[in-house]
Amino acid sequence: MPEMKALAVKTKMIRKGIFHETQLEFAQNCGISPDELSDIENQHANPRLTTLQNIAAYTGLTVSELLDVKEDDQS
Repeated sequence: MPEMKALAVKTKMIRKGIFHETQLEFAQNCGISPDELSDIENQHANPRLTTLQNIAAYTGLTVSELLDVKEDDQS
């Protein structure tokens, strides 16, 4: 599923590249569990809408932007 990959890559890039936070820090600031964040970044979970909304609210993005799949990524 390309959306899960896009979410995993984008979440990790934002956490490390923009916020410079550990998984624990980022998860706490988003209001989700560190295990849930790890599952998202490793494509082991299909997150709930509320989880996506929490991440979006913290990062200043929309849920649509988090799940945005580029044309090149659709394989």
